[in-house]
Amino acid sequence: MKHLLKIALGLVLCLCVFTACDDDDNAAVSGFSLSKTEVAANAEGGKETVSVSSEGEWVAKSSEPWLNISPANGFGNTECVITIDEALKNEVREAEIRFIPKGQAPKVITVTQLGYGKMIHVKETEVSLKASDVYAKRYFEAIITANVSFKIDYEWLTTTEGGVKLENWISLEKKNEPVFNLESARPQTYKVRFDWKMNPEWIERQAKINFIPMEQDGKSADEVAITPILVTQAASPVITDDRAGDSLAVLTIHERLASDITINSSENMMYWDNVTLWKRTDKGLPGPEAVDRVRSVNFGTVTIKESLPQEVRYLKYLETFQVYGNANTMLLNIDLENHICELEYLKNLQIGGYGLVSLPEDFYRLGNSLESLDLSANNFTGVPAVLTQENFPKLKSLILSGNRRWTVSNLKDSQYNKDTELGFHINMNEDPTEIDQLFLWDNLEELVLSYNYLEGTLPTYEGRPGWQADDLKQYGDTLNYLLNDGKNIPKILPNMKRLTLNLNFFTGKIPNWLRYHPHLLDWFPEVLIFNQQEMGIDSKGTPVKFSDEPTNFEYYFDAYPKYREKYEVEGEDETIKPEEQKK
Repeated sequence: MKHLLKIALGLVLCLCVFTACDDDDNAAVSGFSLSKTEVAANAEGGKETVSVSSEGEWVAKSSEPWLNISPANGFGNTECVITIDEALKNEVREAEIRFIPKGQAPKVITVTQLGYGKMIHVKETEVSLKASDVYAKRYFEAIITANVSFKIDYEWLTTTEGGVKLENWISLEKKNEPVFNLESARPQTYKVRFDWKMNPEWIERQAKINFIPMEQDGKSADEVAITPILVTQAASPVITDDRAGDSLAVLTIHERLASDITINSSENMMYWDNVTLWKRTDKGLPGPEAVDRVRSVNFGTVTIKESLPQEVRYLKYLETFQVYGNANTMLLNIDLENHICELEYLKNLQIGGYGLVSLPEDFYRLGNSLESLDLSANNFTGVPAVLTQENFPKLKSLILSGNRRWTVSNLKDSQYNKDTELGFHINMNEDPTEIDQLFLWDNLEELVLSYNYLEGTLPTYEGRPGWQADDLKQYGDTLNYLLNDGKNIPKILPNMKRLTLNLNFFTGKIPNWLRYHPHLLDWFPEVLIFNQQEMGIDSKGTPVKFSDEPTNFEYYFDAYPKYREKYEVEGEDETIKPEEQKK
């Protein structure tokens, strides 16, 4: 019993102690109080903690939507978090949070937030570039944070010894240009892509990218903190006028074209598959100094969106240059630059499937040497004006086939503009003289115009001079028809050994100059002349086909009886294909 009394007495004493402690705590909290009544915030905003001491219930309200408190009500002691949004203007703003305790006077916390200062800030202020790289890697990105509208300006800092300022080698593509017209002072961050060109110079070059602040009315803004970008590009390696220089030029061109041909740079250049060198015994050797220099080079298929690398001009004794096939050719609009025009010994030039749309004005400088030109599968919309017999008196072969950006069989209902978007388009019904630039080129021996958008009726050239006896001496009396009954047939393309016009959109009659041409059957006309676009429709909605396409060549053999034995297969009413004739 005594033991139970002791336990009961102990419990009573403990209860008294706890009651005394609780009374002391309540005595410390009288009314309602806040740990702070003023809060200052920077432009970025953020969070602040405030302690609420209260004997009862309370609620809190913000005077502005950019200011929030959580929790917004409570009972007794509470930790509250004030959330301040990022500033929107270049000025100070204020708001209040009003606490209303039950049965007591309200208390207020005043929040003052600073506005953003005007700024254009760049994360990386210096950029270093290589002299060259493949096209896909020739760009750098700048992280720009700004709260004022601005435009981009370039300051070119390098001048050559000759006094030429090196300009326009950094650019911002229109499609990659962000909108810099800012309507609030809250900083926005942009990732801006700048493209750069390869450095053809043997000196380092620099440029500064400046950011010019603009007010909404287009005037310059004052008191803006601006960070420019300094860009430094390494110099190109020096290419000397010797065999070593040729080797370096080929390797540099190969890299810049992103060619698919493999070159082992550790091997002697004479073992490179895409290169041939001049030998002392070669016919046409420019001179003894050309021995062991590059004679021909082939870069195969490439991936590039610009003209041929300028290093091509250093291949001083080059006779043949070839590149064929570029990635996404139909999307490209490449203007050939004039570096290749410096090659005075160039005889054979092939730039096929590259995406070319124009030739340089001084392309005629190749006229004293060029004999063969292949511009097939590009995006020309017509015959380049520089390609004339007067400019290229030595040219024998001209290939302009396949200049189709898009494949269309109906020109009337095409969604593309025929003169600017489709490819090589000439309507001979609208301008019958446009093709004269090619058809009246007497020196040509090969003219390939297959698979373009040539339409209308071929010009007759009636009234032009006919064939003369001196023109036909080499044929003996085989072509006497052209001096007698056919004396009024115009002499067109007299030296033509290969002409192709197939897979175009021609209609109308075949002119006599073509129908009775001395080399017609050498051209395999059933396929390479008369055969037009399958199910093709011209701009007028007319199905394409020559209206008088011959079903056989009896008319031709009647005019030239001696050709019957040469071309006709015994027992068959057909002609021998040129490749079979040579066997």
